[in-house]
Amino acid sequence: MQAFSQDGDKQVVLKSKTDPKSGKPEQFIVVYDKKKALKTIDVKSLNDQLTIIESATYSNFVLDNDLQLLAVVEVEKAKSKGKKDSPGSKDYDLDSHEYKQSWGEKLSTIFHSSIALIDLKTEKLTLIEKTGLSLIEPFFFKSAEKAHISVGCIGLQELPYKLGLIYCNNRTSFLLGSSISSDLPDGPIEPEVLYGSSGNLFLSSPRVYFDPVNGYDCKAIFLERDAGGAHNKSARLQQFCFESRKIQTILDNKQKRELINNKTEYSDYGPLFLDKMATNCFTMDGKYVLLDSETPVFTKPYAVDLKEKQLKLIKFPEGFCQILEVKNDWVIALGSSINSTPNLYLSNIANSTDLTNLTWLPIEDPASKKLPNITYETFAFPARDYQDKLVTGIFISPTDLRDSREGSCVVTGHGGPHAQLSAGYYQSVALYAELGLKVCLINYVGSTGVDEDYVNALLGKVGTNDVDDIYDSIQYVIANKNVDKEKLILSGGSHGGFLVTSISGQHPELDFLACIARNPVIDVASMSAISDIPDWTVCEADGDCNLKPLAQMYGRTPEEMANMYQVSPIAHVQKVKVPTLLLLGKEDLRVPYSQGLLYHRILKARGVETRCLIYDDVHSLAKIDVEYDCFLNMAKFMEKFIYYRS
Repeated sequence: MQAFSQDGDKQVVLKSKTDPKSGKPEQFIVVYDKKKALKTIDVKSLNDQLTIIESATYSNFVLDNDLQLLAVVEVEKAKSKGKKDSPGSKDYDLDSHEYKQSWGEKLSTIFHSSIALIDLKTEKLTLIEKTGLSLIEPFFFKSAEKAHISVGCIGLQELPYKLGLIYCNNRTSFLLGSSISSDLPDGPIEPEVLYGSSGNLFLSSPRVYFDPVNGYDCKAIFLERDAGGAHNKSARLQQFCFESRKIQTILDNKQKRELINNKTEYSDYGPLFLDKMATNCFTMDGKYVLLDSETPVFTKPYAVDLKEKQLKLIKFPEGFCQILEVKNDWVIALGSSINSTPNLYLSNIANSTDLTNLTWLPIEDPASKKLPNITYETFAFPARDYQDKLVTGIFISPTDLRDSREGSCVVTGHGGPHAQLSAGYYQSVALYAELGLKVCLINYVGSTGVDEDYVNALLGKVGTNDVDDIYDSIQYVIANKNVDKEKLILSGGSHGGFLVTSISGQHPELDFLACIARNPVIDVASMSAISDIPDWTVCEADGDCNLKPLAQMYGRTPEEMANMYQVSPIAHVQKVKVPTLLLLGKEDLRVPYSQGLLYHRILKARGVETRCLIYDDVHSLAKIDVEYDCFLNMAKFMEKFIYYRS
């Protein structure tokens, strides 16, 4: 973890190691100028109960020009002691076995976070702490008082019970702020809730414009979504003024994306769909914010005119774009396509008279990034279960098989279900092509990238409408893309695993060659009691999407629980005949591996060929050695049944 000062003169890096004698972790903050390390600070010397949280998805560093550092930390509370049984007995910790709830999947060691303001010159620390809220995403803003430092952050609601946070942008949160004396008081500071007190919003990605002459602005922009409902949805771009304490909507998310070209495709303009904005996202004059947003099939860069409240599409040479940094009117972006590996692109805003038509300079020769053995094209067709909604997707083929019906086709729907398969580079797709396999990537109704109505259309209809879209996509590529109906392979993870195990049971007549499911949802009813996101089961299966206390999510009626079961793959398992490979993570808190293991056992008991691999990993199965083993086993499993049929 690292950060640079706004002027670029200083850098801080967090370095960690394990003490060889005690076995305990140690953390050090190293401060650099442009030439050398200036000092190293032992974190325990600042506060011996404090640990800086190291998580790319949860924590960050912010460094200002005066060497004031903001960090997301966790403070170990003093242990309570029981009475001594006798003069010679040891103290006994009465709380040693008390259950502590974490923030769930991938964040299982994080329980409650605070913000540390650290003066790197004096090595003094002040803690910013709020009972009942985990504080994250700290930032500086303009202080109304001299000799004070103003710090803002986002606070995540902890009480009465935490719900899994990662991949979920619908958790209740607040915007907080505090003004702290620049000599940093010893006692903890309690920040004030400035926005979101209604308790029905999710706020993220706060960003403040920095002027090289005047310093930080008194306004912050951030992404805002309604709490509850779908776990991934479109965002509003809001601006909050700390002086007036007024909120202003820059971009709303009520816009419906227009169908164009005789309703055969979607417009490039609609609500924002993005996880976060770049840490530095403002143009040098502060008039524009540059960001990337999902559209149907693609992820594209945009400029937001803050004064006119307008969104402007920026031309880009690749199918996928991620804005990484905007600094001194230079923009750096990561770009890729299905048949082009990732490349960095630079553009200078100051030299352009039109933000929508920037000149992008690739860091590496784009020709060296091309994969000539892969061709792809996007497709769209009307969804059968909805009016004026399209199912979209990407069809990929080895170049030499493009005009032939030879080669098997891997059919994949994404997880979520509110996510998207964009036209960027996927290592798995490139490897499939190397094996001579075609690939069909499907964005069913409920995917992100269209509009809010498109996302919400699937709620309460999983296991039916999304399966219909997968089935219709298969029929579409058979009819239009040189796909052999007798050479179909299913592959998907999480909700994608739910889809492939669902369709293999609902449509056994399709006679799939093989099915590969990674950490699939198999029984929504039983998952409601064991997942770190029980609200997902209620929302997706029963369509009950109102924000409500956790106590009301349980005690579901027999009819509601029965519906959860009926929409699940397990309800159709007796009809499954396709050979199935299960890839499961032992540490998965999102879809606990008991789900896939149950499916494996039932298939085995019924005499269906099946194999189950269990890894010491979480839901994503993204450890390097795990990912490697998964793909090798997937390839061998598919190969077996491709050649068995031929």
